[in-house]
Amino acid sequence: MMRLDHIFILASPNAPEANALLDIGLIEGSSNEHPGQGTSNRRFFMANTTIEFLFIHNIAEAMNGAGSKLRLVERAIDIDGSPFGLVTRIHEDTTAPTFPAWHYQPDYFPEDMYFYVGDNSDNFDEPLCICMPPALPPPKDSPELNNADWTLTELQLSIPAIGASTELSTFAECDLVSLQFNKDHRLKLIFNNGSKGESLSLMPDIPLELEW
Repeated sequence: MMRLDHIFILASPNAPEANALLDIGLIEGSSNEHPGQGTSNRRFFMANTTIEFLFIHNIAEAMNGAGSKLRLVERAIDIDGSPFGLVTRIHEDTTAPTFPAWHYQPDYFPEDMYFYVGDNSDNFDEPLCICMPPALPPPKDSPELNNADWTLTELQLSIPAIGASTELSTFAECDLVSLQFNKDHRLKLIFNNGSKGESLSLMPDIPLELEW
């Protein structure tokens, strides 16, 4: 069994789309770059997850570096492709995830450590499904939870396909995650059970909605 760690959304260069979250009062956390992957991010740390706006800052590196098989450039420019990624961790009593996957060893990982990337990674109708390395401990200096009063209580993912791959079906077994089929790409994140009755839509720029 896995648990959701964070969600990423492919954004345009420098991720100006993330400013919409600042406008509703969320506090932006630290950002980082991914050597060999050609990407950078903007991140918002919530009580039980992280929203990551991932953007490509070096196209050549993204297409030819260690992370080229992720096909992030192709996803970013495909207007019909999913811009999302679901990233999980496995529970401590298991040694490896069970979904069909290939190993991605980023330049910034030790030689014996790698991500498990779902074999559905070439299927742009679905999000990238990635599991963190089991041996990767939580960071010693965890980022400050700037938005600690925002708890993800439901993640609704819509995809245009009429069904899900084995890989995505496995990720849908995570707590809080639900799938909807035969619909346009959309990710709805519901925080605190939508208790305030407020919402934010980033469409048409990104098919992302927040409710809180």
